[in-house]
Amino acid sequence: MKFAFALVALSTLALAPAANAADARLTDCVQMAKQVSAALEAAQPGTSTDQARQQATAGRSYCGSQMYSAGVAHYSKALQLLGKN
Repeated sequence: MKFAFALVALSTLALAPAANAADARLTDCVQMAKQVSAALEAAQPGTSTDQARQQATAGRSYCGSQMYSAGVAHYSKALQLLGKN
């Protein structure tokens, strides 16, 4: 019984850093999404706005698939297109 408890405690401690790293990346996606959303609201309609919207959609898709670095890259491209980099 003590062995099982120790095994569960050890596995929980081993997995904790991985969970925190995933949260940090997800947090980056959420922050970037907010920045892009605000920039899109303030932007004038045009080709760059449409392209930025497409990049934001791709960013949301990647972040939703837990591919956080790709999502953040698309959000960054959206901000660049909107002149907010």
